Amino acid sequence: MLLSAILVALLATISQWWFFAPITRCMTYPLTTGLIVGIFMGHPMLGMLAGANIQLVYLGWINTGGVMPSNTMVAGIFGTALTILAGANPKLAVTFAVPFSLIGLLMVEIYQSINSFWVHRADAELAKGNVKAIRFLNYIPSLIVALVVYGIPAFCLVYFGRGWASSMLKMIPKSLTTALEVVGAIMPALGIAMLLNYLGKKTLVPYFFIGFFLTAYLHLQIMAIAIFAGLLAYLIYINDKDKTNNKVTATPKKKVRRLTLNNRTGEQEEVAKPSTMDMTQAAKSLSPLNYKLRLTKSDLVKTWLWEQSDEAAYNYERLQALGLTNMMIYPIKKLYPKERQAEELKKYMVFFNTEPHMIGPVIHGIALSMEEARANGAKISAEDINGVRTGLMGPAAGIGDTVQQGILFPILASIGATMALDHNYFGPVMFTLVFLLIIYSIGYGMFMYGYKKGKESVISILKSGLLDKVTKAFSIVGLMVVGTMAATRVTIKTPLIWHVGQSTIKLQSLFNQLAPSLIPLLITLLVWWLLRKKINATWIVVGIFVVGILCSYLGVFATI
Repeated sequence: MLLSAILVALLATISQWWFFAPITRCMTYPLTTGLIVGIFMGHPMLGMLAGANIQLVYLGWINTGGVMPSNTMVAGIFGTALTILAGANPKLAVTFAVPFSLIGLLMVEIYQSINSFWVHRADAELAKGNVKAIRFLNYIPSLIVALVVYGIPAFCLVYFGRGWASSMLKMIPKSLTTALEVVGAIMPALGIAMLLNYLGKKTLVPYFFIGFFLTAYLHLQIMAIAIFAGLLAYLIYINDKDKTNNKVTATPKKKVRRLTLNNRTGEQEEVAKPSTMDMTQAAKSLSPLNYKLRLTKSDLVKTWLWEQSDEAAYNYERLQALGLTNMMIYPIKKLYPKERQAEELKKYMVFFNTEPHMIGPVIHGIALSMEEARANGAKISAEDINGVRTGLMGPAAGIGDTVQQGILFPILASIGATMALDHNYFGPVMFTLVFLLIIYSIGYGMFMYGYKKGKESVISILKSGLLDKVTKAFSIVGLMVVGTMAATRVTIKTPLIWHVGQSTIKLQSLFNQLAPSLIPLLITLLVWWLLRKKINATWIVVGIFVVGILCSYLGVFATI
């Protein structure tokens, strides 16, 4: 048990201490950590099932702008560990995980608040010209804080918790255990509803119902739905692209008032607007061929790898600033003499936050392009570089978080969780590997593209209209997969029976005749409606606990 406690403690530590994103990225997801905790504690199947059940609740919990609505790292690791310690039904993992996730919010506040001290220490070291201190301050103090805040509690839970966890479960009455299973069966409706709230544009909502009823009536598996949705989305994407290409290419005109030799009265006349192509071509390239100081392909790759530690010392005051300063040490040393290096790094110690893995790296590529030009004598100031960085971090975050957390993650996690709940170990493995491969392949490409094209890159991406079409296509796939999840993973039914004369009517059979899985659909839509009414998700969680327990005792709801 000592070894298990140490391994789980290390996992809990790196779930918050993001020292290298390709390793730590999926440690925030219960689907991944559930299996790992299960392996460490000698119960891989129970761990995987517990993690998959917990993941369903958090399908739609999206962390944006440095705001964490719920601590999924603590929920997954601590909730799975307690489930294994108690030898409980994996359906109860949700009821264990949710309280931990709320406690975890306090833990992340402590972690990110303390990390703010290292930022000020880094300011002082740069003022003294000590560049080497940045590496130490980015990694070591934050590791110690993560170990104290996350690792030690996880160690204590696993090492000392087996006895009291089993006793606690035995003390719970059978009726309450059944009621908590009902709560666990309802809870995935919240994650699904949050995704609907995020993706559910009016024109796209029907795809959710298509996915739901294809599963409810035809009993299609989630992989079949995903393949069908992907093909349908591709056809829609091609159709949208053809419509764009078939539009009239004549330069649009607008009416203005101006005095000319041919218009001396100032009457309105039509003039051509500058086209998007003209604006893109007018953007100034920052990568001329005659530089004396140049970054090689190897330099760029190394800088991209250092960028994967940009959230190791994530803090409330300046968020990614210390990590990005650490990233820029290598290229700054290549481009500037030693006496200028600390001064050049100071510009990166300002507040900065964007989506760091997929779209955000394009900003760092652009910054490198501008640094290279500055080092070669171009009239580019530190304010110019930070102006571009801060101006782009919002759009990049909006695009990156939408595609990664709102579309890509729920599609892959839904498939992975479904496979896991079918006792297939490939589910969480597939999710982890494919998710990492996609986001870091795109992120690497965006980083290199930003460096190569400079400021032109973001102009061309944002103004081409391609992103909207791709996002729409992925949203269609996501909504159909989410519809499948609503039909299969909100596992609730009613045992109510009506007596009419000499006959009895089972209410569940009546619902099945109207539409299979009707109760799960109605519950999901109700939670979605509450979210649209701006009801806080935490209050909805509390409401699900209260309603689930009450309806179980009243005999209104039961698990399938």
